[in-house]
This record gives sequence, structure tokens and C-alpha cells, in this order.
Amino acid sequence: MLKKKIIRAIDDFFQYKKSGDDEILDEVLDKIEYKDKYVIIDGEEKIKVDKKKDVVGVFLANIPYIILGPGELHDDLPEKVRKIQSGAIKLLEIGGFNEIATLEIYLVMEMSLRALYSEWLKKAEYVKYGKKKVKVKNLDYRKLKLLLKRKGWSKYKVKVNGEAFPYSQGSLLAWAERFMDDKTSLAFRLAINVRNLLAHGEFEWNLYPTMRSLESASQASWLLFEKLRRSG
Repeated sequence: MLKKKIIRAIDDFFQYKKSGDDEILDEVLDKIEYKDKYVIIDGEEKIKVDKKKDVVGVFLANIPYIILGPGELHDDLPEKVRKIQSGAIKLLEIGGFNEIATLEIYLVMEMSLRALYSEWLKKAEYVKYGKKKVKVKNLDYRKLKLLLKRKGWSKYKVKVNGEAFPYSQGSLLAWAERFMDDKTSLAFRLAINVRNLLAHGEFEWNLYPTMRSLESASQASWLLFEKLRRSG
């Protein structure tokens, strides 16, 4: 019953859903149980809630922890990611700002994707647009998007390292999947989709974010950079 509630809620908004996601969700949602106004995750994390239906909000605020398991906070992340992570820590410690805290946790994951692309971009020599070439120097993901706008280049025709530039959030997620397994991919896609809902005020569930969720988000993000560096 709990599992069905959560899956119905996800199906109502999940834009980045892929084949195989349902099987992963079916497995990981077995970690969640409800007892005496508490939602218990994997027998470890115990969260007091107002109503049984708040199990949905517990899941949506703890996606990385529930899907990927425990993690740890990492300080050796890019500066922009660390800054967001520090803000999330403060919000969780203060308490009472559950929607903003959840948004910040998932911003850690989204900013990690942008920073990951920026790190990968350092290996590029040129950005190509048709026959035109622009030498890559001190560019990151944000600056490259701005360069395209200023030059009036179609985002669909730009190549970096021979690959299409992932201009949109969805294409950036797809690009980053080369550094992810299936569970990590689902955690990022689902968390960022929830982040979008929160950013636009279109959220209808009570959220219960935990420090474990942030730790797992930090760990998952750190592993992406590790895989990028090992890939040479």
C-alpha cells in the first residue's frame, strides 16, 4: 500500500522517467515502513510524521538516501557545490525549512552535473559551430551557454569534443549518465525533477528531509568526479 502511494505520486510528475526505473523503485521502496506515526527507512532512520500519507513526502525528500543508501559529506567538491552543500547543512540543523532544505539538497546534485561538465570541458580545445571554431579558454558550463547566446548560435549545432553540447537540463542529465549506474541515474533524474517542482512552487506534499539524504547526495556527486578523473 505504501509502495503504491509513492509510485502513484511519482508517476504524476516524473518527466525524466526511463525503462527500468519501476524495477528499481519496486526494490528500494521495500526499505520504507510506517509504524505509530513514524516512517522508518531501512531500519535506521526514524522520522516522525503527522499522517500516514506523509510517507510520500519522506520519500521525495530523501531520494538519494533511499535509492543509493548511506553516504558521507565530501569537502573535496567544486567550490560552487560546496557552497550549496554548506547552506543545506545549515538549513537542516536549524530545522523548520523543509521545502528549502530539500531544494538545497537537490541543488547540490544539479550543480554537481554543471560542475562535472565544466571539469570535462577543460579537456576540450575548441568549440565548433559548423565550420567555425572558438578556442576553449576559461570556459565553464554557464559561460559556454552565455557564449552561445551572445553569438546567436543554435544550441543544436554546437559541438564540444565532437559531441553535442547538453544545453538543457534533460540533455545534461543524459550526458552525465556515462558516469552513473542505473540507480544513480534514477536518483539524479528524480531528485532534479523534485527540485524543479519546488523551485516553481508546485509541490503538494509535506517534506521531511534528513542529513542522511544530504550525505548520500554529496557521496553520489563526489563519485561522479572520481569516475571522470579515472576516465582520463
